[in-house]
Amino acid sequence: MGSQTQTFTLSECTISDVPDIIDVYLAAFSTDYFGQFLFPRHKISDQEMLRWLTSRFSSLFSKREVHTFKITDNETGKMAAFLRWTFPHELTEKERLERDEEKKEKERVKKETGHDPTWPVGANLEICGEKFGELERMMERYVDKKETYVANLLGTHPAYQRKGLASKLLKHVLDMADREGRKVYIEATPAGHPVYLRLGFRDIDVVSVDLRKWGGERVGTNVILERDPRPVS
Repeated sequence: MGSQTQTFTLSECTISDVPDIIDVYLAAFSTDYFGQFLFPRHKISDQEMLRWLTSRFSSLFSKREVHTFKITDNETGKMAAFLRWTFPHELTEKERLERDEEKKEKERVKKETGHDPTWPVGANLEICGEKFGELERMMERYVDKKETYVANLLGTHPAYQRKGLASKLLKHVLDMADREGRKVYIEATPAGHPVYLRLGFRDIDVVSVDLRKWGGERVGTNVILERDPRPVS
């Protein structure tokens, strides 16, 4: 079947989709400049990377505000792309307590083992701290969690790129945000940045880490973008 007759289905992921999400993630970000320094594969075994990603992605399905959507190739049944969102929400007291306990458990493990379980064994913890610490500060600065949709992670398998699948995944929730009159927030890699601009996002900030300190050729960047709701016809 030629590419012109390919058809795709958009649906919400369940925890059973985690292995396929991991496959798309590893393929989509295999050449990501930042990722090469955050998670150096010569220091992280394939088994450790798979263990970490399985644990990290699976745990998100227990959070009611997190929703992951996928696009499936109808011919092959393969996942072509996915996009994870955090929907507007307010945590209950029980949820706040549970998440506080999760943080305490991570701190306990870190203290006992010397390894931060947030990341795979072998990750560059210094770069992780710089990049994700700054992304967290950006989120606190710009996002009202009760009101804003946040696009967390978008991956398209290289075999399915340039077919408009990323835009299709984004528009699915952008339409929801427009109907509800809500803003949308996203952190963009250089590769994804043009897609977001075409969909009405605007740059509001940037996170930069000088990767030359770790042997890189240039500064690593993520652009922070925001989209105001559009009128619904």
